[in-house]
Amino acid sequence: MSIQQQERLSDLLTRYYKGNMAEADAEELSFYLKDDRNNDAIRQILTGLSAEVAPADVDMADMQRLIRNVKEVSGDRANIKRLSFTRIAAAVLLMLGIGGYFMFSGIPSAERQVQVKRYKNDVLPGGNKAMLTLGDGSTISLEDAQQGSLAQQGGSQVIKSADGELAYNKNGLQGEEIQYNTLTTPLGGQYRITLPDGTSVWLNAGSSLRYPTAFSGKERKVELKGEGYFDVAKNAAMPFYVTLNNGVEVKVLGTQFNVNAYSDEKNIATTLVEGAVLIKNNEIANVLQPGQQSLAGQNNNSLKLVKNADIAAVTAWKEGVFKFNDADIETVMKQLSRWYDIEIVYEGSPVKEYFNGTIPRNVPVSKVLELLELTGLVHFKIEGKRIIVTS
Repeated sequence: MSIQQQERLSDLLTRYYKGNMAEADAEELSFYLKDDRNNDAIRQILTGLSAEVAPADVDMADMQRLIRNVKEVSGDRANIKRLSFTRIAAAVLLMLGIGGYFMFSGIPSAERQVQVKRYKNDVLPGGNKAMLTLGDGSTISLEDAQQGSLAQQGGSQVIKSADGELAYNKNGLQGEEIQYNTLTTPLGGQYRITLPDGTSVWLNAGSSLRYPTAFSGKERKVELKGEGYFDVAKNAAMPFYVTLNNGVEVKVLGTQFNVNAYSDEKNIATTLVEGAVLIKNNEIANVLQPGQQSLAGQNNNSLKLVKNADIAAVTAWKEGVFKFNDADIETVMKQLSRWYDIEIVYEGSPVKEYFNGTIPRNVPVSKVLELLELTGLVHFKIEGKRIIVTS
């Protein structure tokens, strides 16, 4: 590709990215996009455009998928119209992150005003919120508690660190009876805890973890409801167990894995990031290798193995983002409902299309909804803490 062609391609991509491309220009862009030799130039230009609105590390696989999506849409000349390219632009914005929120130059001012009016009752994102229930049943709001020592529990000192995390430090007091504490996150909350053995657990919204204030004997056992990410401290002599709904149990020696055990999900999903784990659903068992996922039925003894799980999408919440990979609208909205503590109402049947993209979790819900609306597939209204979804 000559320098002149690169400059023309950059001009065309910039036009469609900003939403001001004429139909005649769209046919010319289609010519460039259908030539695989231009992939590197396309990737470089799109990465540069994303950097103008927000710094972002664009995953190479995501960029390749983006290029394929653009080619598929642009390859159909009958569909090379403004709406089609608006949807391509939406894919770019979702792929490159929340920077796309600032790219509304192609939307008429009247339409922008409608959006502002529709979203006048915005909902802020969740944050580090949790309630700690001590062995005697008393509770401590960790959001309000000051850093430092919070309580003495069964031979361990309970501490809130300067980073706002919960930790248990053995204080050398012997003979104290081991107690059980429970860490509970509300909808719109998340929290991290370091257990007495050094295991770190990240709790997602609407979850709880019950655990002893000290581990003794031949095993370490905790109970999880909701979703948690575990980085288990290695101790071959004392296996670590996570007990879930309906008898499902995860056994590990030292590893990193994510468990999604929300009661409103069809399956309990255990996804292994590093190490090895054994999943048991009553009499059925699976041993997972890194990158694999086990799906256990909530109401039966089924156990299904997924060999190539999408680790990045599963653990995205821990990294502070939503990552959707061929997710239907109900999956998308379920994640939003937990993080923003909102009720989701559908008017009519939910759309059947799938959504792809990465969006930060630290923005008001309106920002996420605006990006989703750019696809032209769904529309939203905010009424207090209720989101109404229409197609």
